[in-house]
Order: sequence, then structure tokens, then C-alpha cells
Amino acid sequence: MANDSERGKAVYWLIDPIGWIFPALRKGPADAAPDAASRWVEVPGHGAMVADASVDLMGATCLRTNLVTKRALDAARPGTVVEIVSDNLSSVETIPFMLAGHGCVHLGTLHLDGFWKIYARKLGADEGEKGQ
Repeated sequence: MANDSERGKAVYWLIDPIGWIFPALRKGPADAAPDAASRWVEVPGHGAMVADASVDLMGATCLRTNLVTKRALDAARPGTVVEIVSDNLSSVETIPFMLAGHGCVHLGTLHLDGFWKIYARKLGADEGEKGQ
């Protein structure tokens, strides 16, 4: 039988609408302590950096990709580097234009084998004017 802690997590997962609607934003045990070495990326014009958050949207439609991206950007703390992974070209074309509206700056887009990685950094309150 599950202990109270496990039962509480299961109940929360069932009633957590964001987790159900946006599985890319769910936090599980695998996400709790990611390997920092695997998150280093070289962004042209910005150098090497660690992606603090990653949203995997491979196979997602354009609308879902944009909605999950919006949610991830709004939830990011200032200074956070967000990596958005998508194979949907129309989303990849629109995401850089929506970043400023969510307090982020576009660091770069990398085209890899059949998919793209978009990197954005959340600006702090004092950086709002400089980054846009």
C-alpha cells in the first residue's frame, strides 16, 4: 500500500490540470537533478551556456507548441535560459517573435537533424528595456 506522501502526489497529479494539458511541463524524479554537463550548449554569438529549463515539444502541433512555450516562459525566473525543442517549422518561425512579450530575449536558434532548438533568456525587471 502506498504511503501518505505517495498517495498525495498521485492525487495532485490527477487534479493538476496543467500537468495533464502540458505534459512537457511536468516535473518528475528524472527532472529533479538533471546532469548539468548534458545541458551545456554553444549558442552562436553568445558562447557556451547551460540551459536551465528545457521544453521538449517534438511531434506537437503549432498551437500546442506555442501555448506550452508561453507557459514555460511565464514560469521562468529572471536569468533563466530556456531551451525549446521542436520539429514544427511554423512554431519555430513564430516563437522568437513572441519572446519579447514574455520578458525574454532570443539568444539563438539551432537547426539540427530534423528539429530545432530555440534558446531564450528571461530578463529581470531592471533588464526589460536593455534586452528588447
